Amino acid sequence: MVGTIKQQLYISGVPQGLTMTVTALNLLPPDPPKEWRATLYDRSGRERKAPFVIGPNIDGGHIGEVKMYGAHAFPSNSLGARLEILWKLEGNATRVAARSGDSDDGAVAYVTVPPEEEVEHPALKPADAEPEPRGADEKPPVDPNDPASWQTKLDALPPLPQLRAAEPARTGRFIVETTEWGLVQRPDYVSVLYQVGSATPLRVVSKVAATIIDMPDDALFVIGVNTKTQEIGINGVQQKDVANTLVSYLVQGIFYAHEKAFGWVFGKFW
Repeated sequence: MVGTIKQQLYISGVPQGLTMTVTALNLLPPDPPKEWRATLYDRSGRERKAPFVIGPNIDGGHIGEVKMYGAHAFPSNSLGARLEILWKLEGNATRVAARSGDSDDGAVAYVTVPPEEEVEHPALKPADAEPEPRGADEKPPVDPNDPASWQTKLDALPPLPQLRAAEPARTGRFIVETTEWGLVQRPDYVSVLYQVGSATPLRVVSKVAATIIDMPDDALFVIGVNTKTQEIGINGVQQKDVANTLVSYLVQGIFYAHEKAFGWVFGKFW
C-alpha cells in the first residue's frame, strides 16, 4: 500500500463585504484512473459537497482536507488523481487594497519584505548543477520546477465557468495534485495551484517526507481587492504568521510582496 497524502487548505483573508463560495469539486482528469482518488473532507471527516461558503471566520478558515490515495493495494506508477476546487466571490468590498497615495494611475502599491533570511520555496529552488551519481536503474530526482513533473500545465488550463453578466463576482480555482507516486512510495511533492479569472496561476509547493506519517505543509490563501483598478489578488503561503502579515497590509491598502509567500495572482474583479 502506497499510503495517503492529506493536504490541508485554509482561507486566511477575504475583504469585508465579500462572500466566498466553493461552487464545484471536480476530480481531474474527467475520467481519472480507477486506482486513484482525491476527495475533500471537513474537520469531522465528512466528505464536503459543493456549494458551501468559506471564510476566515468559518471553522477557522478551513476549506478542507484533500485526501489523495490509491484505491487498491498496488496502483500503477502515475501522477495520481487531481482535485479542482472552483470558487466565486460575491458582494461589495468595504475594506480593500487601494492604489498608493502618491500615485494617480490607479496602480497597486507593492512593498517588498527586507531579505532578513534566505527563503527557498520548493517550487523556486534551482536544480543542482552537479547532481549526485545514481545507479543505472535509479530514477533521477523529481524537480518541482519542471512542468513535466506535474499533470496540470500552468499555460494550458481550460477557462473557468462564466457567471451571469449581471452578477458582479469573481471566479477562481485551486487544483491539488502530486508528482508521481511509486509502486510502494508516496510522491515527492504536493502542489496547490491557485488562479483567479484567466490570469496565469501559481503554485504552493510542499515537499513530502519519506515517512508515511508526515504530511505536506498547510496551504493558506489571502485575497485582496482593489476597487480603483477593479482587480482581485490572491496569494498563497504556508505559515499563519505570514498570512496575518499579508492581511494587515491589505487593510492598509498594500498588496505585500512577502518573500515567504508564493506570489500574487491578479485578475479583473468584474
